[in-house]
Amino acid sequence: MSARDSLPEAVARMLRFTQELALPCALIGGVAVIARVFVRATKDVDLLVSCPIGGARRLLEVARRHGYDWEEADVDDFLAAGLLRMWGPPSRQEGLGLDVLLTDSPFNEDVVRRATLVEVLGSNVPVATPEDLLLMKLEANRPVDLDDAIAIKDGVGARLDMAYLRAQADALGEDVRRRLDALLG
Repeated sequence: MSARDSLPEAVARMLRFTQELALPCALIGGVAVIARVFVRATKDVDLLVSCPIGGARRLLEVARRHGYDWEEADVDDFLAAGLLRMWGPPSRQEGLGLDVLLTDSPFNEDVVRRATLVEVLGSNVPVATPEDLLLMKLEANRPVDLDDAIAIKDGVGARLDMAYLRAQADALGEDVRRRLDALLG
């Protein structure tokens, strides 16, 4: 049985997968927060990929070549939500998860397009900008996401592009704009 990937190994595995996939992508979620702001615990790696749902089977084939596995019975249900949930070795219970979100909106396509290369645990990976991470966290609106949004604001602060944040928050909807305004004070 294979050992569980460490977080740096999981990021390197994900990078090899995305290089073969050859589709625009951006690291999002907890590992992106680690890369941009501060170290925190995470159970998985989240990746936003510019891929139509019709390309999901090819994406899964490439993922399998890189040691990822998934529950075939769950693929269609998750895919309906634009998500592919998989895990690295050795097993679902012990492997580090990889959640692949397929771009499903102009905002998500912009997140991928705007991503910049950042060294993440020894690998150069396209990572969503702090502004886009903050907006995604406000949109998700779970307690851990709101904690991350506060950390991003506190860690990046004056370097945030406020005009971009406000314009995108308006485009994402009233709830996101209200959360952004509350966060920024």
